[in-house]
Amino acid sequence: MTLPNGGKSVLFKTLMSNVCVNDCKYCPLRQEQDVRRCTLSPEETARVFLEYHKQRKVFGLFLSSGVVGSADATMDRLNTTARLLRRRHGFKGYIHLKIIPGAGHSAIEEAVSLADAVSVNIETPGQKRLAALSAKKDFVQDIVEPIKYIHRLTAPGSRFAKVKQTTQFIVGPAGESDAEIVKYMWGLYDRLAMHRVYFSAYQKGLGDACLSSEPDGVHRPEDVFVREHRLYQVDFLIRKYGFRDTDIPVDGRAIYRWR
Repeated sequence: MTLPNGGKSVLFKTLMSNVCVNDCKYCPLRQEQDVRRCTLSPEETARVFLEYHKQRKVFGLFLSSGVVGSADATMDRLNTTARLLRRRHGFKGYIHLKIIPGAGHSAIEEAVSLADAVSVNIETPGQKRLAALSAKKDFVQDIVEPIKYIHRLTAPGSRFAKVKQTTQFIVGPAGESDAEIVKYMWGLYDRLAMHRVYFSAYQKGLGDACLSSEPDGVHRPEDVFVREHRLYQVDFLIRKYGFRDTDIPVDGRAIYRWR
């Protein structure tokens, strides 16, 4: 993690479980995959983190999980871990909790009360694109509504105003254009005061064989990372320099011409 002064620090990033009931085609841990599964208890997770923290190998915790049983049941595991750290062990440092898509308001509010930052991955620009990747997730109910609820909880002047909300797009597998991502990115910053938007380039072969990681006519594997880099550049223009989505030139499907 890059600090404001340019220095570096390390977050302890882990999944509490790689068990998952979801069917996201881009994910190598989706339910249908035959992989070795492991689930940590909140006590185990807190203990291991504290061991690293006491050794000054990490400064904070970034905690996520596959979906074990249900969204709320999984959130209970994440929240319990954070609660142990805060209330039993007196940890006052940085905690980032992933919000599981479809989680209820009470689980989300508890996470916000315990964390310095929370995030729901938006994954794709819109329901149509998400439907190409998952038959179980509903874009509006499972993703957009939790993002909006967090926005209300963390609004200026609210009890949790200091808590940051971030999100992430999975770039490539749904066949979306850069223009679609930029439009949604702009909306997240403009209407929902998102603290930061991240991008993760999908690498073909990690998910379902039917998925492609590249836009039409692009076949070089390295181009997916160039695309991710360009999206981060656009994010910087919007987030730091006040550009609008309409200020970003789009060449066909992309924000730059593929070579």
